[in-house]
Amino acid sequence: MLRARLAVTVGLLLVAAGVAGFATVGRGLHTTSVHAGAVPVELVRPDGAAAGGAARPVVVVVHGYAGSGRLMRPFADTLARRGYVVALPDLAGHGADPERLTEAALDRDLADVVRYVRGLPDVDPARVALVGHSMGAAAVVRAGAADQTIRATVAISVGDDATAAIRPGPRHLLALYGAFEPSGIGATTRATGAERVVRVRLVEHIGVLFADRTHHETARWLDQTLDHRPDRPVIAAKGRLIAGALGLAGGLLILTGGLLAWRTRDPAPPPERGRLGLRIAAVLVAPVPGEVAGVVLYRVLPNPVTGYLVGYFAGCGAALLLAALLIRGPARPARPPLAPLAFAAGFAVAALAAVALPVHFGLTDIAPHGPDWWLVALLAGATAALLAGAHAVLGPPWSYAAVLAVCLPMPVASAVGAAPGFLALISPLVMALVALHLGLCAAARASGIPWGRTVVAGALTIAWPVAVVLPVIG
Repeated sequence: MLRARLAVTVGLLLVAAGVAGFATVGRGLHTTSVHAGAVPVELVRPDGAAAGGAARPVVVVVHGYAGSGRLMRPFADTLARRGYVVALPDLAGHGADPERLTEAALDRDLADVVRYVRGLPDVDPARVALVGHSMGAAAVVRAGAADQTIRATVAISVGDDATAAIRPGPRHLLALYGAFEPSGIGATTRATGAERVVRVRLVEHIGVLFADRTHHETARWLDQTLDHRPDRPVIAAKGRLIAGALGLAGGLLILTGGLLAWRTRDPAPPPERGRLGLRIAAVLVAPVPGEVAGVVLYRVLPNPVTGYLVGYFAGCGAALLLAALLIRGPARPARPPLAPLAFAAGFAVAALAAVALPVHFGLTDIAPHGPDWWLVALLAGATAALLAGAHAVLGPPWSYAAVLAVCLPMPVASAVGAAPGFLALISPLVMALVALHLGLCAAARASGIPWGRTVVAGALTIAWPVAVVLPVIG
């Protein structure tokens, strides 16, 4: 009980620190939500900027594939404090924009936003700049090349070879990429013909957005090319991320403390040992039907990455559940339930809140928008099949290793072309969500809670953030 109280106390302190961080990170800034045509846009200005005074330069900051305007908010925290007006759009298929994603829709949305911000009364229409990441980097390069009145462009982690080859390119192009990104992204970024190319140390495809070096290079480049003297030499790359991380750690500790306090009188069941060789073989073979189902569904569902994950998880889970059915020994005697359905539902809601809220407010928009919410339910069902199959074949704690082992082939399949290429970039996110869930499973097992009551929580906490951010392709 002492451990449970300590975990809850520390968790509450961390959550309080995270809330305080969110409350202060936007201090000194004024934020409004508008629409540029049909495109949702968040406008961020220094406090009092719209009340009068000289017109300010404006920067349109464009997210990448599976991102959102909220993911790019740290650039607004940096640039708006330096005196810029910053526009953060949710482009087609992302964030609050339910339109299906196509390259034409992406370019049209960006053009609409540029046209809109040029008409703002506090903006100097001759000093417009673009910043973009990944898919958004390709979009801003195309836009800057097509409209030479755009004074400066910053492209972060360009992955589109055709866009990188456009000549003439944008005026005053700065290109950046992370040192730990796939080599192809670095090569494509260097091939843009940028006036300056920066390799940001010790970061990968998402981490490059939160690196102080990225923000420093971007701010300095825009100051020079837009003839802007910054109000304050501020770099605010990590404030929201830190607040979100504190909230996430605190929520998970509170949940862990609650699980440790919820002790049953029954000891945790021992792991499955009968026919151990067959059980391990089932885990090793399960990725084969998973890969087959993934390849089929990524061609069928409206998002290829979601389709692959649904097929892979469902195929692996079905194989493991069938193996458990064929090789399981005599069933153990049933134990008196502790309101199993109510516990499973409550645990699922608490776990989802502990993960989704900090990610939503500290990283990117993961609120469902549009009519394609059913993809979340589909991926959650496939994830539940995978978790249940692994637990049924080996039982905790060995089933934790089984889940991780089954997930490991996914980035390999992406690298060899047997899965969507973007899967390699989000595999760390998927693995991190799986690891968070397995940590909660370990706390539940320590309290004698059967694994069956944790499956729904795992399915939602893994599937929700992944399925919501992946756009529906037009």
